[in-house]
Order: sequence, then structure tokens, then C-alpha cells
Amino acid sequence: MEIVWSGHSCFTVRGKATTVVFDPCPPDLGCAQRWGSPQAVLISHLHPGHSYTDGFAGTPRVFCGPGEYEVGGAFITGLGTYHDAEQGEVMGRNTVFVVEMDGLTLCHLGDIGHALTGQVLRDIGKVDILFVPAGDVSTLSVAEARSATRALQPRYVLPMHHRTETTRPELEPVMTFLTAMGVAQPEARPRLSVTTTNLPLAMQVIVLTCDSKVG
Repeated sequence: MEIVWSGHSCFTVRGKATTVVFDPCPPDLGCAQRWGSPQAVLISHLHPGHSYTDGFAGTPRVFCGPGEYEVGGAFITGLGTYHDAEQGEVMGRNTVFVVEMDGLTLCHLGDIGHALTGQVLRDIGKVDILFVPAGDVSTLSVAEARSATRALQPRYVLPMHHRTETTRPELEPVMTFLTAMGVAQPEARPRLSVTTTNLPLAMQVIVLTCDSKVG
């Protein structure tokens, strides 16, 4: 499995038989679009920075909302949550996606805006790779992001929805989350390659870089 970041909350996960794209963002929020011909596109909510579906090759299946789905070799569960701490009264709803493929479990929290309850944690279950919003504004606070990460205990943590040159300046830089997690020297990579046999024994925080030269 290979994971690349296209900016904001957008990741492309290429498995042995299936490619999944999470929260596709428009070009002005990220770097060159690198998602190719995915079989599934998962949208946590319909805000413009998370639901840009132009430019896909082929005819991927697009999911936005709770439910259970199967696409190729991927088993997908959408869990209903909220974009704010007022049960969606301010920002609306959010879908947390849990994807099982190639023997690994991935969880993309989308723009969840409230602490993870015990029920949500139980519904998510064991996680190998966690995509967590780390920008503090309109999603989890940095403290809540840290708590969610520690509760889920993934092997890899990939922060997202933080300040970059192309995102809103009020978002926190990724170092704020890294400092809260006790990570002094983050490991930055253009891509993350994962198999069931190379998972780290201890949790690692990986900052993926958005390099348009990476295909």
C-alpha cells in the first residue's frame, strides 16, 4: 500500500487492487492532483475544500455519508459524526471513514469537530493508520486531536488540515500538533509505503510532503 498527500485533507491510498481517495481538494488548496483513476472517492462533508470531484479519470464510486460499502478489495464503513461540538447545528455533519484493505485498517477523521466519544471509538476499532486534523480551527482542537490519537493508538499518524502556503492562515502549523505529541524531529516523506509486515512496533507520526514532482 502506498499513501501520498495532495494537500489539506486529501490522501490517495493505492492498494494491491484498489485505489481510494479521501477528501479531494481543489488545486488551489494543494499540489498537483495525483489520484489517477481511483475506484472509490470518500468525502467526509460537502465543503468545497473536501469535495472536489473534477479531474478524476474513469468513473469512481463516490461516497459521502454513513453506511457500509465494498469496492474491489476495500471494505468501507462511514460513521456519522459532526463538524462541530453542537451536534452539527453550526457546521453540519461529518463522516469518519474506516477502510479495511490489504490487511490494514485506515481511519480518516475528516473535519470532525468534537471529541471522540466512547461509542465512536468503539465503532472505529483497531486502527493501523490514522489521518487526523491538526489545524485546530473548525475541527478538533490540538488537545482533542492528541487525545483521539492516543485513544486509537494507531501505528502511523498522518496529520492533515493544518496550515500550509495554500490553506487558511488561521490554521495552526503542523508543528503545534507535533509538539503536543512530543515529536521533536518529525519524519517528512513524499509518500508512505506500508504492508502488514513493516508496521512499526511503536506509534510514529509521519508528515507527508506535497511535492508536485512526485507522481
